[in-house]
Order: sequence, then structure tokens, then C-alpha cells
Amino acid sequence: FTVAWAMPKHASITRSDILTAYKNRMITKTEAADLLVDMGEEYFHLDFMLKAVDYKKDLELTENKIKGIRNLYKRRVYDENKATDELSKLDLPAEEIGDLMTQWYYEVKAEVPRRWTTAQVLSFIKEGLITKERGIIELGLIGYDAEHINVYVESI
Repeated sequence: FTVAWAMPKHASITRSDILTAYKNRMITKTEAADLLVDMGEEYFHLDFMLKAVDYKKDLELTENKIKGIRNLYKRRVYDENKATDELSKLDLPAEEIGDLMTQWYYEVKAEVPRRWTTAQVLSFIKEGLITKERGIIELGLIGYDAEHINVYVESI
């Protein structure tokens, strides 16, 4: 039997279908090779195609790991040293690691820091969780001018 003979006339299986199934681990490398041979592929071509699929799969995995490390660094779960160590485990060239860390550094620095709301600052001062001086600084960081800050602080 061949794959072509066993398939109904309206159904067809393509090289792309086989390679996609192999990439998604739905079939083994041996099964993929057997199907490709049944389709008439030569050993040289099918070996190259399967190696290319493996390479692309490894590349995607590495790219996803890099994205994960980036997210953990940006969320400040990883510091610069931990992120660099994790990137090094991926066998990336030192120059690439340096470039990624530089890019991520600027992405983190470009983020606007989260601030407390006016109500939170005032309640924190009132409850003694922060000093009056710290509250004045926080209100200034939110964007209030001296006049508004004084009115808020006096209202406590």
C-alpha cells in the first residue's frame, strides 16, 4: 500500500501536512519520513526537510524563552544579573545578550512608575503609614502644585 492509493480520491495529504504534523509532535520522525518516502521524496530531501523542521522548532522554543525572560525582567521578577544568566543558558552570543539587555533596560526605564492616588496618599498620611513630608512629595509627583498640596495636607 501507498499513502496515495489508500486515500480516497477527494482527500489528499501534502508534504506540508506531514511536516506540520511532525512539527506539532502528532507523528514521530520515523512516521514522517515513511510518509514522505511514500509520497516519492528522496532520502536527501526528506532528511533535510525534517532537520529544518527540528531547527525551526528549536528556534521557536528559544525565541519563546527569550520572550519569557524579557517579561520577567520587565516585571522586575528578574534583575539584570538573573536575566543575563538565563539568556546565557540559551547559548546566545555575548553580543546578542548585551543588545537584548540594553534594549530591555530602556524599555523598563521608559515605563511610567505607578503612583498612589490622591485619596490613598491622604489616607496613608492620616493613618501614619507615611510621613507628611513623604505625602507632600507623592502629591507633587502626581502633578499637584504647592497651593493644592497645602490645601490637601491641611484638610487632614
